[in-house]
Amino acid sequence: VRLQDTTTVGFISPEYFIPLAEENGLIGEIGNIVFEKVCAFAARTKLWQMGIDYIEVNLSGVQSVDIGIVAQLTKIMTKYGVHPGFFNLEITETASTDGGDMLEYNMERFRQLGCHFSMDDFGTGYSNLAQIAKVHFELVKLDKSLIWPCFGEDPDEPMIILSSCIDMILRLGVKIVAEGVETQ
Repeated sequence: VRLQDTTTVGFISPEYFIPLAEENGLIGEIGNIVFEKVCAFAARTKLWQMGIDYIEVNLSGVQSVDIGIVAQLTKIMTKYGVHPGFFNLEITETASTDGGDMLEYNMERFRQLGCHFSMDDFGTGYSNLAQIAKVHFELVKLDKSLIWPCFGEDPDEPMIILSSCIDMILRLGVKIVAEGVETQ
């Protein structure tokens, strides 16, 4: 989701407007609009027939612990005839640490439908490593803040941290995506 004010400030990062939407009770409505647009696009273009195995959709921390989120998103998927297995739902590292029992409950309900999960922004939150073992994710997305220092002026220590994270995640049988890779 991107927001652009064409008259004054220009591009507004999700880092700013998503927390505001959460604080003001608007994140559920935004999330439903986004999910509906994704489902409509996927159904119209039949992405799965083009070799696309899944699409990633972020759930905010607030959404991920909302008791009604599973019913809301299931209704939208059903409306457009998009199978739940086509979705990989992204949950931020911070939300996965703070979500508690309700997050686990919602994740289990989504998994029963066929959805999968990614931990987004690994390395930016509390880095609660025990959470990765407790709440299984099919994919961990390493945040660019772990990647970029490895290509800076003093890469030795950052590379040790990154290599250790990669080794640990792979040993858990989880796939990895490195965010922020912008050059060859």
